[in-house]
Amino acid sequence: MESQPTRQQYRRHWGISPRTRFQLGQCDALVSAIRTTPVHPDDHRRFLDAALAKAAVATTAIEGGPLDETEVGALMAGRRLPPSRDPQATEVMNVVAATRTLLNELAAGTTTPVTPDLLLHIHGLIGADLGDRLDAEPGHFRTGAQTGRYTAPRADDVPELIGGVFEWFDREFPRSGPDGELGQAVVRALVTHVYVLWIRPFGDGNGRTARLLEGYILAAAGTPAIASHLLTDFYNETRREYFRHLEQSSRDRSLTSFIAYAVEGLRDGLERLHGAVGEANFAVAWRNFARARLADLDLRKRSVLERRTELMLAMPVEGSLDIDEVALLDAETAQRYGGLSRRTLRRDLRFLVGTGLLTGSEEAFSANVGLLRPVCAGTAPTDTI
Repeated sequence: MESQPTRQQYRRHWGISPRTRFQLGQCDALVSAIRTTPVHPDDHRRFLDAALAKAAVATTAIEGGPLDETEVGALMAGRRLPPSRDPQATEVMNVVAATRTLLNELAAGTTTPVTPDLLLHIHGLIGADLGDRLDAEPGHFRTGAQTGRYTAPRADDVPELIGGVFEWFDREFPRSGPDGELGQAVVRALVTHVYVLWIRPFGDGNGRTARLLEGYILAAAGTPAIASHLLTDFYNETRREYFRHLEQSSRDRSLTSFIAYAVEGLRDGLERLHGAVGEANFAVAWRNFARARLADLDLRKRSVLERRTELMLAMPVEGSLDIDEVALLDAETAQRYGGLSRRTLRRDLRFLVGTGLLTGSEEAFSANVGLLRPVCAGTAPTDTI
C-alpha cells in the first residue's frame, strides 16, 4: 500500500454510487428502528457484551490476534486465562476497555470532537501495558520511519497531516455529528479509517486505532452501542476483501470501492441485528404471555404449578426437544427434575401441551408460539383454552 497524503490531497477522493446511496438510506432506517425498539435490560446487556467481545476479537484477529469470543467472554466475566495467554489477554481487553470507555462517555452525553487528541487518546487506550508487544509509545505519534510493507509520510510531517486532514473532514462533513445525517457520518467514519491507515501516524497499532475511531464516529452519530462491532466484525469475516479494497483505494487514489464494500457490510449487519433484537423482544413477550396464562389456572398445589411454569419458561422459543433433551435443558431444569421420576416430567409436559402452550409429544415438544405469531398474516391463532 503506497500513499503519502499531503495538504494538496485534501480533496474528495471518492464517489457514492446510487446503489451505495440507497444502502446508506437503508442503514439510516435500520438504525432508527433499532434505536426506537424497546429492549429488555438483560437482553441489552447480552447484546452489548457480545458486541464488545466481537469487536475486540475481530480487530485483533485482523492483525493476527489469537483469542476467540469464548476466551474474551471469560475475561469479561472476570475469569483468568492461563498465564501464557496474559499478553494476548491484555491486548484484547485493552480494546474492550477502550470501546467501553468511549461508549460510556457518549452515553453520559459527552461527545468528544474528532481531533488529533482523540486519535492519540484511543491509541493510548489500546496500547496500555502492552510493553514490547506494541512497537510504539502509546498515545504518541511515531518519531521514526514507518517500517514494513507500507510507504508512509515522514514522521516529522505526521502531526501536521493528521491535524490538517481532521480539519478538512470537519469542513467536508458538516452534518456528520449527533444531530446530523447518519449517511454522512458513515462516509466520514470510513474515510477517516482509510486516511489514518494512509498516514500511519503510529509505529504500531494503526489498524486498531483507525477501526476504533471509525466506530466512535458512528456511535457519536447515533448508531446504537450494540451495533459497535458490526463493521470491524465484517472486515474480519471478509479479511481478504478488506485488504484488497484498502490496497485498491491506495493504488487508485479513490475510496469509492472501499466505501461501497463497507456500506454493504454495515447494512447487512444492521439487518441481522434488527432481526435479533426483534426475536429477543418476541421471546420476552412469549414468556410473559406463558407466565400470565399459567398464573390464571386453578391448580390445587401451587408448588406443582410453579415447577411447570419454570419448565415452560425454560423451553426455547424456536426449535423442538424430545423428552430426554428437556430433562437436561439447563442446569436449573436438570436439578429440578433430577430427584423426580421420568413420569413426573412426562406428566408436566402433557399438562403444558394441554394448556396449548406446548405442542407435540415425547419425540418433539415445541413452544406453540403461533398463539402470538400466526403463521399467515391475517390468520387468527387457534386458542385451545
